[in-house]
Amino acid sequence: MSDPYTVNSPQPRVSAKLQLLHMVYLVSWFHLRTWPLGEKDLDVVPMFHLITCAEPDLSQGVPLPEFVGTLPNTLVGRLGSDMMYRKCRFVYYAQSISSRRCATQTEIRTPPTQDLQTLAINCDTVEGNPCVRVDIYQAPICGQINDIDYTVRLISLKYYSLSLNVTFDPIVRDNEMPTIYYQAYYGEALPYSRKEEEALAGVNMTRVLGSTTNCLQFDQNGFCLHNTGNSVNVSGIHYDKLYGITFCAVKDPRNLTLPNLTESSRSVRPRANKIYVNFADQANSKTAMIIGIVIGAIALLIFAIIGICCYINRKQKQENKLYQLKLAQLERQKECRYADLPKMHDIWEIERRNLIIFDEFKLGSGAFGAVYLGKLLGKSLAHKDSISPLGVNLMRAENCQVAVKMLPEYADEMSRSDFLREIGLMKILGYHERLVNMIACITESEPLCLIVEYCSDGDLLRFLRERCKYMMKLDAAGVNYHEPPIDNSYDIEMVITLKQLLMFAVQVSYGLEYLSSKGFVHRDVAARNVLVHGKNACKIGDFGLCRNLYADNSLYKSKGGRLPLKWMSPEAIRHYEFSAQSDVWAFGVLLFEIITLGGSPYPSVSPEEMLPFLENGGRMERPDNCPENFYEVMCECWTVDPRLRPDFSAIRQKLASLLEEITEEYSYLTLDAQKDYYNVQYGDQKVTVKYGY
Repeated sequence: MSDPYTVNSPQPRVSAKLQLLHMVYLVSWFHLRTWPLGEKDLDVVPMFHLITCAEPDLSQGVPLPEFVGTLPNTLVGRLGSDMMYRKCRFVYYAQSISSRRCATQTEIRTPPTQDLQTLAINCDTVEGNPCVRVDIYQAPICGQINDIDYTVRLISLKYYSLSLNVTFDPIVRDNEMPTIYYQAYYGEALPYSRKEEEALAGVNMTRVLGSTTNCLQFDQNGFCLHNTGNSVNVSGIHYDKLYGITFCAVKDPRNLTLPNLTESSRSVRPRANKIYVNFADQANSKTAMIIGIVIGAIALLIFAIIGICCYINRKQKQENKLYQLKLAQLERQKECRYADLPKMHDIWEIERRNLIIFDEFKLGSGAFGAVYLGKLLGKSLAHKDSISPLGVNLMRAENCQVAVKMLPEYADEMSRSDFLREIGLMKILGYHERLVNMIACITESEPLCLIVEYCSDGDLLRFLRERCKYMMKLDAAGVNYHEPPIDNSYDIEMVITLKQLLMFAVQVSYGLEYLSSKGFVHRDVAARNVLVHGKNACKIGDFGLCRNLYADNSLYKSKGGRLPLKWMSPEAIRHYEFSAQSDVWAFGVLLFEIITLGGSPYPSVSPEEMLPFLENGGRMERPDNCPENFYEVMCECWTVDPRLRPDFSAIRQKLASLLEEITEEYSYLTLDAQKDYYNVQYGDQKVTVKYGY
């Protein structure tokens, strides 16, 4: 890379129309002296891909940088200065190489890890930057509430409105600043049209009517001296009308900047919980009965007064008729003010006639139903929602093979809600080459379908166990598979090496790094939920347990259910608390599965003994064929304190370094069938396995 240019005064900025005013030029070059036909014969098309930015772009309008090679053997990039302030990281490599004289083109769809080069643009790497160091105070965190409950406190007969006492269950995390007090904002709301939207965002609060707090007394600096606990009082609520309420945890009174609570984009709007008081339900209580008697007496009194007034003013009947005509005219004008708008089209939705499902090719069984091989006729429009060039190329594919996860029509409402939640989560997850990406869906008619990428070699667990079984048979027959096969003495594709296993580990860590950077926790990281395509590419699937944490370093607290115990961290087993750090623990167990070719973790420990075993310092020993530094990465993932575990970025870098050190001649495996973790029942009969997504 060339030296960065100095950014001169005035400071880089972006105008209100998002027009770039200042920029930094970066130039890289490459040499092809070894090509016998000369450097001018080759055309190299580079790929420059944005990996992540430490600070998200909430304006949703700043254009991404473009990198174009306009000169021979060069790559010139224009980066907006906002990329420096947002601390963005890029990866670049050669995407395709074409020879003019040979009229051939080589495309590199999955480059080796050592060919990927990274570039970090931030205030520490740009020389002469105008970055200003300022004190940053923690802003309020909104929408982090598990659930709410409310009761009627008082009824205003004058305005026929209610006052409610709302209790809430906040999400409390050990590794964040303590909350000083809670500020609640409530207002009119509309329901979302789809179940997955309601599950993620609650209700759509369209207008804020007021605010309240659980703090009863403040000091001169804005700190709370006395509060009411996890409850607030809300007034001005009416029967049979939908309201939303958003709770904001105030961390520092010096920063009370709140997000836009009625923002049109759901991706940046905090969650609003639902408030709806049904008059029919209240009427069944004793309090509602007393209220009804009082209201009835008032109504009778009003009717009596109206009757007397009508008797006295009988002569004004003509004027009253004119008044009624005017009132009717006003009502007609009011009706003309509103019109029904057309329903917004979902670009992920396709018509059922554009999908062929091959019932005879069942790929496996998932948590909600079966997964079948299918074919997409035409192409999905979802590529318009992708910011990744690789994602656009995938979703533009026409008439391609896909995997179809189908919910049976007899499924209960809970399964249907969970299935729609998974579809909604995959829509906002974004594209990544190490994930099993969503291509389209069918949710407007039964049965519901989730359409994803097709991976030709099934899940990683079965892929590894098939090769382990084959290699053990070669050992029993005395065949030396450490040497190239002679006269087809064995199938070389069924023999796996240590270098291939390390490559799988790097690929999975790359995908988990992306999930963690987007604020998602997978909760089921295991070899059975990793799919293999083309014998050498791994992709993470099965997002049925995946959750969005909405904030950095936060926790998701589960309510139990069927969970993978031997892959769970101690805090997840004891408290049902899941985070990016618990995914790191599970990834350490996945590394054990990879290095043992699908071996069973903790083979001598029963599920009931797992928690005492782990809390007493018990860990799996280093297995055969496992390099010492590879085992060190596994042990770092199994650190008891979640705060001391490495993140996925550090893990990926360590594994990539190990991969570079491994050579082919030292990467062959030696299997010992007497080890207990190889004690897996491999029967010859094909079994139905979970094809996870």
